[in-house]
Amino acid sequence: MTHYDYLDQYLLNDFSRSAHTIKAYRSDLRQMRLHQIDWSIASLRRYFHWMKAHYKPSTILRRYHVLRRLGNVLVERRRIKKNPMVEIRPIVHQRLQDETYHDSEELIPVIRQIQNSTYRLFFEVLSQTGLRFMEARLLTVQDFDLAKNELYVRHGKGGRTRTVPIGETLCEKIVLFLADRTTGYLFQSVTGRMINEHAARRALREVGFTSLKRHVRPHMLRIAYATYLYQQAGLKLLDIKRLLGHASISTTEGYIRSQTNHVRDVLNRLSA
Repeated sequence: MTHYDYLDQYLLNDFSRSAHTIKAYRSDLRQMRLHQIDWSIASLRRYFHWMKAHYKPSTILRRYHVLRRLGNVLVERRRIKKNPMVEIRPIVHQRLQDETYHDSEELIPVIRQIQNSTYRLFFEVLSQTGLRFMEARLLTVQDFDLAKNELYVRHGKGGRTRTVPIGETLCEKIVLFLADRTTGYLFQSVTGRMINEHAARRALREVGFTSLKRHVRPHMLRIAYATYLYQQAGLKLLDIKRLLGHASISTTEGYIRSQTNHVRDVLNRLSA
């Protein structure tokens, strides 16, 4: 079995990531295979050099991180001794984030318009904790600690676990939502399974189009949370990194949105 086949099979059986993420990872693998790139430093360097001439920097950087993670899988499963992606230099592209950006104080009222009570509370938790979509889906009732006002995230990215504090009002909403239920997923379907990913995303998308005239994605809530903590609450990047469950503080920095609209106003006045 080739490394491609092995990783494809691995992804098909990976339940720690969302279906959307799995689809994107498999697409990146197919592109790599299409260009006949093997897991060697020289081959990967040629691949990324070629991509610089054909793709946007954001696409190249995303693919870099995906292949690095998949290379780590091959090392963990002892199919290769060392991840060749460690020797590949990622593209560096500095720019202000182009803001069609909405902050947490703008997004939370939109979320509260979701009709389904389960999806509504689910996205309130995402917006006020910065949890990833799959992390929140996998929460169980036992992961909710009412005494400490905390959520225990046991299915973090990269196998990392963390404890995330939550506000008192959100705690009260969770208590009312659970009623007397003491087992199962925190957010579950009528059959006791995890909530349906596509239905949840559609509920958020619909209220986004209604209120903001745009597609609101779950990841936007995570970015808004990080930006709010940094710009409005004044938290340090290291604290935000721990709350988000990032392995690197440079990843956290990429989540913080600058006040681009303000910058553009200044530049417009300069060019007037």
